[in-house]
Amino acid sequence: MTTGRHALTVLTTILLIAGCASTSGSETGWFKFVQAIFGYQEPPKAESVGESLSREYDRCLKVDPNRNCVQIAYDRVRVAQGLDPAPIPEGYVVIVEDTIARKRAEQAAQEKAAKEKAEQEAKQAEDSQEPH
Repeated sequence: MTTGRHALTVLTTILLIAGCASTSGSETGWFKFVQAIFGYQEPPKAESVGESLSREYDRCLKVDPNRNCVQIAYDRVRVAQGLDPAPIPEGYVVIVEDTIARKRAEQAAQEKAAKEKAEQEAKQAEDSQEPH
């Protein structure tokens, strides 16, 4: 019984010290120490809607680029984060160009042009080595 009371007294003292040390709102060493004793783990950072949409869109493209990945990503994020369905807009709707798709198309065009240039240079090198 004495051991139990002693342990309870020590625990209360530690918690009291940790509570007094953390009254300013900052996590001090004592507060972190008490958290470590009791196995506290910080919850994971919440992912923003934009990050979730980008991740789901990229995941969908990897599965099948011919699917309507924009709508699929929106539906999955809306359900996962508990968002209300998009209301039907009234008035004017401004459609912004998809910069990710544009950049990917530009990169593909640059890669294609570089490949064609390399093939032409290789062909010219072969032609210059052949005797005429």
